[in-house]
Amino acid sequence: MGGINSCFPTSGETSSISSPPHQHRRRYFLPRSKFDQPQAILPINVNNNNNNNNNNNSINLNTATEDELLLLPGITRRIAQDILRYRQLNHGFKRVNELLYINGIHPDLFDRIRPDITIDCLSQQIYDNKHDLINLNTATYNQLLTIPGLTPILIKRILQRRERKGPFRFIEDLLNIKGIDYVILASIRAYVTVEYRRLPTSVSESSILDPSVHNLYPSLNRNNNTTSDSLSMASLLLETLPPELQTILLTLNPQRPSSVYESKQTILRFASWNLQQLTNEKVQNPGVREVICRTILEHNFSVIGIQEIGNREALGYIVEELNNPTIPLIKDWPHRHNGQWKYTVSDVSGRMFQSSEYLGFIYDESIGIELRKSSLLPIKNYFTRLPFIVIFRIYDKYEFVFVNVHLKARRLDENENERTKDEALSLSILAEAMSDTIEQKHTIIFGDFNLAPTASEFAALVQRNYSYVIQQNTNISLKTPQGSTCADNIWLSTEVKALSTNKSGVIRENLTSMWIPAGWTWGGLVSDHCPIWTEFDLAQDNDGHSR
Repeated sequence: MGGINSCFPTSGETSSISSPPHQHRRRYFLPRSKFDQPQAILPINVNNNNNNNNNNNSINLNTATEDELLLLPGITRRIAQDILRYRQLNHGFKRVNELLYINGIHPDLFDRIRPDITIDCLSQQIYDNKHDLINLNTATYNQLLTIPGLTPILIKRILQRRERKGPFRFIEDLLNIKGIDYVILASIRAYVTVEYRRLPTSVSESSILDPSVHNLYPSLNRNNNTTSDSLSMASLLLETLPPELQTILLTLNPQRPSSVYESKQTILRFASWNLQQLTNEKVQNPGVREVICRTILEHNFSVIGIQEIGNREALGYIVEELNNPTIPLIKDWPHRHNGQWKYTVSDVSGRMFQSSEYLGFIYDESIGIELRKSSLLPIKNYFTRLPFIVIFRIYDKYEFVFVNVHLKARRLDENENERTKDEALSLSILAEAMSDTIEQKHTIIFGDFNLAPTASEFAALVQRNYSYVIQQNTNISLKTPQGSTCADNIWLSTEVKALSTNKSGVIRENLTSMWIPAGWTWGGLVSDHCPIWTEFDLAQDNDGHSR
């Protein structure tokens, strides 16, 4: 397997296969020479000589007002506001081509406005200078008025809430104030504090990963004298308690059986899960790790494809917990076998809120799952986030091709998301290209599609004999535990469908933990997406008959 027809190159391999004219465009999607070093979506450099233009009338991205940005051709008020918000969150633009991170600015629009924009070193230094933090628990009205993103109405509500309920414990408490959402919260994080004492970092956790790794998750510790967010605060608070009390608190959830399904050597149970901004900081929360690991063990998953990873190292915490558990419920799991869990993570696939996004897999090598090849698919003209393709050899018998995708979500101000629909249509092109270039035919395309599987955009995928397995709602919240839409799914090629046991599902139970914050209370959800799964019996032949 994986011979000359594979989309993954071997050493020294070059593409010399001729194609009829109608196939040239298709083969462009999977150029073999690019799989050794997948390219990022954004260009590294676009006229990056300090970003200075000779045009004296150029608009400075680091000083321009919203009205000035509206003078640029093609820039709407929404895009201008997003530019200002990005500038606040990132302390200014360092390169002009950072505009490509802004939703709505595509390469053609960037090329149109490029001659009219600039960045000077002086304005960049202004954004690099540190500023004094404003304490939400002592600040006056006029002091709060200096914080970008806070309107007079929001300031009055902050002061009223402080008077009624006392000091803020965490900056996340602002989310309980009408009019303050995650976007506004993210824009003011770097300017405020609640002056809670920062607790020492866990020695055991810091020994797993380098604590100096840049954390892209929206963090409360932008500066050393501010608190960490409530997710990591739970972990830090837990570490200050005596070991006996830690054990009691971490075992308050009822213990689950070792598995809710029978498991035999030929069964492969695969899951997909959007873990909603899974970063190093989030995964250090003990409740997050407990829910993820418990779900994997309870349902006997062998391979898990994951979307919305915020740091490449984040999956390492989960794998470490599975291999060397420290949480009592995971450590004492009945009939737990000693797995050899590993993970693989893509290069930067694209952007999610305030950070880069990666796609990844967790798999148990001890039961006969071997990673053969992995790479992002360099088809950035068709996808906002590049799909991540991985080939696993399963039980030394079959080679499965897993294509992990996360399509662009509809914005809150959009009735329909044309970009998402375009990406869904591109999946059929992707499937066609793969059928011509990949020798392995057992293909699974899965992930967060942000569209129901019955949408017309998937018709071409169905025509290529792919079938979906999930029909239930896949989102979840504390207010709507049964969900409202089927956004996540697993699509199977004909060959892999023949190995299916026709068992699949959406897991909605036991996705909360008392250590995950949920507004003013604890017991929140690990993600607003449910894990979805399906099952294969590799004792069957391709006609679906047992051997």
